Amino acid sequence: MTSIAMGLSLFFALVLLAFLLYIWRMGRRERLAPRQIPGETLPAPLREGALCPLRQLNAYYAKRDPEAADTCIDETMQPEAMLILGTGPAEIFHGREGARWLLQGDWKHWGLLQLDVEQTALNRVGSALWFATHGQVKLDLGGFRVPIRITGMLVEQDGLWKISKLQFVNAVDSNYLIVAWIPALALAASLMLLGLSRLIFLL
Repeated sequence: MTSIAMGLSLFFALVLLAFLLYIWRMGRRERLAPRQIPGETLPAPLREGALCPLRQLNAYYAKRDPEAADTCIDETMQPEAMLILGTGPAEIFHGREGARWLLQGDWKHWGLLQLDVEQTALNRVGSALWFATHGQVKLDLGGFRVPIRITGMLVEQDGLWKISKLQFVNAVDSNYLIVAWIPALALAASLMLLGLSRLIFLL
């Protein structure tokens, strides 16, 4: 029974490792050569104005100064209409307070975010603009680099474009992460069986 449990543990560990390597390879590919997001061809002055708050946001994320959160919000966002969805299921933030909470938390604990603002896709939605851009975050924990997409809405206010909606999405294949639970659970069960068989052998 011990040899069977060891064999199963090794098998499921290899399967899990294969899933993790595949997810890492796909993430690396998305970081180095992200898939293009279609956008409209806009007049150059309109595009330049719309990209200004995204460039500023990118610069603030590079500095990672929690004390600058309110300044960042004033320069880049429309606080009264702000809605931000983070990468975590509980990360839903409203208004100035929510935006400040997210920015300060990201800058203290998340990692170094870099956006490829110049490749941002823009599409008109009435008088607003929908945007989508690629980037990557170098996590503080472990230094791993994760591809990311940011989407949202831009609205014009007093002649300046401001962000009114923002969503952060990890650009990894979550389907494989979900499926990877199967070998992970099977590995845990095999290790429990191995421990039980050794315990029985000692008794």
